[in-house]
Amino acid sequence: MTKKIWSHFQKSFTWYILIGVIVSLCSALAIYFFQQLLDHYQKSFQLGLLVAYGTTIILIPLLSYCEQKPKAYLTNGIYFYLKKLSLIKMSKISYEEYLKLGAGALLQKVEVGAAAGRNIHLNFYGRLFRELIPETLFNLFFIALIDKKLLPAILIGYVIVFILTKILLKTLQKMKEKTLISEEAMNATLIRGMTELATFRINRKYKKEIENYALMAEENSQNITKMTMIHEFFFGFFALLVALIKVSIVALSFTNVVTLSLGGLVAIVMYIDRIYTPIAIFNVLFVQYNLDKVAYQRLEDFYKKEDDPDLAVSGKALPEIQTISLKDVCFSVDSQTIMSQQNRQFSMNKTYGLIGKSGTGKSTLIKLILGLLKPTEGTVYVNQFPLTQFNLEDYYEKVFYLSQDVPIFQGTLKENIVLNQEISDEQVIEAMYRFQLGELYERLPEGLNTIVSEKGMNFSGGEKQRIAFTRLAFTQAEILILDEATSALDEKTEEKVLQEVQKFTHNKLTILVTHRPKNLRFVDEIIDLNE
Repeated sequence: MTKKIWSHFQKSFTWYILIGVIVSLCSALAIYFFQQLLDHYQKSFQLGLLVAYGTTIILIPLLSYCEQKPKAYLTNGIYFYLKKLSLIKMSKISYEEYLKLGAGALLQKVEVGAAAGRNIHLNFYGRLFRELIPETLFNLFFIALIDKKLLPAILIGYVIVFILTKILLKTLQKMKEKTLISEEAMNATLIRGMTELATFRINRKYKKEIENYALMAEENSQNITKMTMIHEFFFGFFALLVALIKVSIVALSFTNVVTLSLGGLVAIVMYIDRIYTPIAIFNVLFVQYNLDKVAYQRLEDFYKKEDDPDLAVSGKALPEIQTISLKDVCFSVDSQTIMSQQNRQFSMNKTYGLIGKSGTGKSTLIKLILGLLKPTEGTVYVNQFPLTQFNLEDYYEKVFYLSQDVPIFQGTLKENIVLNQEISDEQVIEAMYRFQLGELYERLPEGLNTIVSEKGMNFSGGEKQRIAFTRLAFTQAEILILDEATSALDEKTEEKVLQEVQKFTHNKLTILVTHRPKNLRFVDEIIDLNE
């Protein structure tokens, strides 16, 4: 995945890293030129050195401004790119794999994982290659130009600082891991409480949920406070170590153990900050990297979930559909048989009523016909060809499906009806009246521009089902599947809606799943799964 991200953002990463390297070089050169100017102070005027010094210190803020463009683009681009990959994954993931994922947990996984992926590639790898490594190497190089004898002592200081900071940051990492787990539990509690209002309120569960959340919040706040104190102690301790190193170098210089010019001494003291600071920054970033890696790995695991192979089939063109049939079809989940030995045939220009007690497999049969579920044994055929020989995208162009879970999404009312099609407002309004939505339309101040909230919470169950039915007026599908699609309608409205549906069933294969015997008068053949 890292290679894919770097490849996708190659130009921005190149500029971001290149500018960072040049800024690090200019910063090191500025100190070097300043040292040279000090050494020539009151001896001779060095115009070339002054120009070089001035050029480097002017370039630093200019380049720092220029780097904001690739940085801002990468900050948002990586985050949104990882979310886009999640949508792409959802478009082709195996339906059985999807059923194993909780919607709330998946959303949190994508949100946290995308932020973690951005941190890993931009804040860790990006800073490592554009800032920490070049800054360390450039400053060591210029220190060597002043006095190579200082390098062994500086390297020993590196080891000491690295070991001490590593010990401190191990404690910090353990606390951050604990906090991360606690935050996940808090988010899960919050999502559950925000999405299950009726269940929690009626069963008086909110009081206990709020108490649990408050306890977790208090514990988490205490942990974050401790982390902050350790974090600040680390940087204070680090500053103390660097100060001691500076004092030692000044003392060595004034006692003539190390021979340095005034400019050389000033430069060394300035370089000390610049060669040890990257160690501190790296250790802090590495702790965060390890934490981000956990969240990012969860997102990558989602990306690696099995895809539906039938969405990638590049086989034969889908013929004009005459029949859909199941031959010796069985379906099991975790060794539990849901459906066995189904032999059915559905023909064009015919309406079928699918009935059966709860648990007899009506919805399973529908999902097998739709290709969402794959038979454990047996085959689903389109005409005389196995469904697996065709690309499901082509198949779905010929399918209109309304499930018992009303398929309404957040967006405008018109978007929910026309989906991706270009349909005039007049046609949409006419269709709404045909499907018993005239009164609803007339009382909406915003009309077709009315915003449908998440899961259509601002509409009743019956209104949502009729909105979904209105899509039927604009479909070119050859197969119509209505899976308990009128369950929220009263008898009178249901009667009118099904009469309207009947007008669209000519030359189509229609399957009506229902629990209501009176609806069977709209079908040509009844299939009873109880038998």
